[in-house]
Amino acid sequence: MNYEKVLADCEDTLVGTAVLNAINLLFERDTQLLAVNASERSIAAKLAQYLQPHFPNLHVDVEYNRMGDAPKKVTWSEKPDEVYPDIIVHIRTTNTNILAIELKKDSNPEKKERDILKLRAYRHELGYAHALFIRLGVGKDSGTVSECEWIMH
Repeated sequence: MNYEKVLADCEDTLVGTAVLNAINLLFERDTQLLAVNASERSIAAKLAQYLQPHFPNLHVDVEYNRMGDAPKKVTWSEKPDEVYPDIIVHIRTTNTNILAIELKKDSNPEKKERDILKLRAYRHELGYAHALFIRLGVGKDSGTVSECEWIMH
């Protein structure tokens, strides 16, 4: 999969470039996390760390579940549900929501459809400007991206 091209196709080239650079740093510095099939949270935390310098005036959070003081909820299934986006770029306690990322590893058997529904809800209900689904290779495939998709609507 040519994830570089997918990321370059972001409506905001600065956002796409930031994600590409962060993924490249993850592969350069932390491939071991992928090689040993570490938890998705561990991988997301490192990716968020590498995103932060690209967004110096914003917050980059992992599994941040607040919308102001209330739990973050969206209707991505039959009823509103609390959600914990894997990575978000935003300004806490405001409506400034730049990017939401849902991350999966190849070893996770869950299909991406649930994540796509959540990402669409983040865009529509919470006003995220960009939403990205990404699936990373692990084990012998560490350092690869098997799926990468911007969620447009």
